[in-house]
Amino acid sequence: MPSSVDPVAQLNNATLAKPRTANSELGEVDFMKLIIAQMRNQNPLEPQKDSDFMAQMAQFEALSQMKAMAAGMKTLQAVNELSSAAGMIGRSVIGKQVDATSVTRDQVARANFGTSFDKLTSDQKVQVTSSDEVKAAIADAKNAGKEVAGKVQKVVVGADGIPMVVVGGKVVDMFTVSEVTTSDGA
Repeated sequence: MPSSVDPVAQLNNATLAKPRTANSELGEVDFMKLIIAQMRNQNPLEPQKDSDFMAQMAQFEALSQMKAMAAGMKTLQAVNELSSAAGMIGRSVIGKQVDATSVTRDQVARANFGTSFDKLTSDQKVQVTSSDEVKAAIADAKNAGKEVAGKVQKVVVGADGIPMVVVGGKVVDMFTVSEVTTSDGA
């Protein structure tokens, strides 16, 4: 009497080259391991057809292409947002102020150490956090959500990659801008 082997249990018990985390995705190696496990554990009296394996591989390739397209769309969206923000420079806007502490920390870190805040050493982080610019941003954080009006001076990008505009020294969420006019009021 043939013994029944659970292919999922066998895959779970197999040693993988790298540990999997809760939000890691299946890669090509994982897919091939799955195909091999299916082939090893199929019923020899009713083997899976070659066309079934080819269909699975085609689906995997389509999924890979969709992931690549999604990554490309995300990049395109980021470029579009940055371009839109840059287009506001010199224009008068009305928008809501954000807590600019993290953006200011990042700007000071880049100006003083040439890298983002999260890549600094502990001592460098202390230096950045104790700078006058960061202290001012921390004190001004209580004004987050207040409406700000004025001319856009520059564009800054947060650690999350989202561009924001600077109006009168205040960082404004570009997506809260309710009005944009040219500098001459037209």
